[in-house]
Amino acid sequence: MKLPALKEIIDERREKAVETLSSVYAKNRLPLEEYERLVEYINKIESERELVVVEKIVAEYSNENDNGGYSEKAAKPEKSVKRDESPDNYPRNNYRSRAYANPFNNLALFSSRQTEGSIRTGSQFVSILGSQHIKLTKADLAQKQTFLEIVSLLGEVVIFVEPGIRVINKAVPVLGGAWTNNKVNRQAQSSGPELFISGAAILGNISIKVLKEK
Repeated sequence: MKLPALKEIIDERREKAVETLSSVYAKNRLPLEEYERLVEYINKIESERELVVVEKIVAEYSNENDNGGYSEKAAKPEKSVKRDESPDNYPRNNYRSRAYANPFNNLALFSSRQTEGSIRTGSQFVSILGSQHIKLTKADLAQKQTFLEIVSLLGEVVIFVEPGIRVINKAVPVLGGAWTNNKVNRQAQSSGPELFISGAAILGNISIKVLKEK
């Protein structure tokens, strides 16, 4: 029995990922621009490493539908925002957002994203050939310990934290970089909130820096 070549396997998995996304989009559970960007990126994938990351994103979108879909209520941040402040109403390549209940709303694909304000523990931020800037103050971290999962694939994620926040950075660099500025550690307070970072920097960068006062 002849085993399929790696290229054929990757092609089949790419086709399956696109089919799943098309099904999600057909059910009006995925914005058109997000759908187009994901499909464009999937069609360019040539390595299994990149494919695994994208399959995880596609699986999350699919699971949302299985669990009852992507509702407007679930998509809103903890604090209400005006409709014209929604990320979907900002320019394609540069928009602001808050940390939404749906973790994969925090995706930067061939684009840049800025996130600030209160954030939920367990939120995930994914940057694929894009960049994300996340600004956090003590007031934004409602709990004593907040956990974030960061994935940077050929991209960049920079987390700016207010002095006093303790950061434990466990992100794994894979042919990339994951580091915390020394000023963050020096200015951390034992009684301050703790921010735990997990995830991976794959041919990309994850960095934590001090949030400068305005």
